[in-house]
Amino acid sequence: MGLLGSVGSEMGAASQFQMPKPPQMPKPPQAPKMPKAPQMPGSPSSSGGSGSAEPAPDSSLEPTAAVGVARWINIGAILLVIFTVTIAISQEVGYGMPPSELGVFQRLALFGACAAPILNLLRGMRPQHYGIALLVSLAGVFFSGREIIDNATGQLTIDPNEVVLGRPMFEWAFAAFILIILGVGIMLIWTSSWMAIDYGLVHHYGPSRTWAFASMIWLGCYILFTLIQVPVQCGWRCPADPTSSGGKGWQFTFAITNASGTDATISISAFVAIMLGIGMLSLIAGSVMNHKMISQLDGKLS
Repeated sequence: MGLLGSVGSEMGAASQFQMPKPPQMPKPPQAPKMPKAPQMPGSPSSSGGSGSAEPAPDSSLEPTAAVGVARWINIGAILLVIFTVTIAISQEVGYGMPPSELGVFQRLALFGACAAPILNLLRGMRPQHYGIALLVSLAGVFFSGREIIDNATGQLTIDPNEVVLGRPMFEWAFAAFILIILGVGIMLIWTSSWMAIDYGLVHHYGPSRTWAFASMIWLGCYILFTLIQVPVQCGWRCPADPTSSGGKGWQFTFAITNASGTDATISISAFVAIMLGIGMLSLIAGSVMNHKMISQLDGKLS
């Protein structure tokens, strides 16, 4: 029994003995997570993290108050260009004066500068859109400034019918381009007007959308008219220093009698009246477009 007991105790001790585990290799350090790059407003991944590019539903509320104000400023910029072009076309058609060669480029630059507010209104506020207006306006400054230099050096003769409120049209165009450049700079500094997520007026309804559509339609009519007017009045190439025939166009004259019985007459160029009429029709068309888009949204929600 002693022998068996000693053997059993030795076997029990052997069973308790375990081979040491081999040392484990240390795990490689994990690379730190890189922070996500900030998304530009309106980008697909900035709308909630799902990566979906689906736009937000229509809403009568602006993304922010700053975006709402910026929308009206962009509409005002288009109307400023429309006002400037209205005066230029009225002078040319009313007095039988073709546009100058540099004047055509100035008008095209004004139309090109409107691409920025149009994109802002339709697709949302973006600093890239303002960059388009900045580059095109610099070209407009060059074309209008060239006419100012030619006039100062005596190479350009100003036609009396080209003068509006004491200054020739190319000087007014130069001032318009400078105003656009200053406005673009202010809007870029005002970051809260374009940092919010904005999908544009296509996915938003409100009073600004009616005026936005109206200004775009009105501007489109002017672009179409320019494509017809310039070849008709200039042919293949417009003169560098045009002169007018001196004759005024048709006039609408209105007589007004005040309390003392004195009559006063107001004359409005027929062509100006027609262009203002185009503006009224554009406003009606913009209102109809806005109403139809609201009706389509209501149908989807119901």
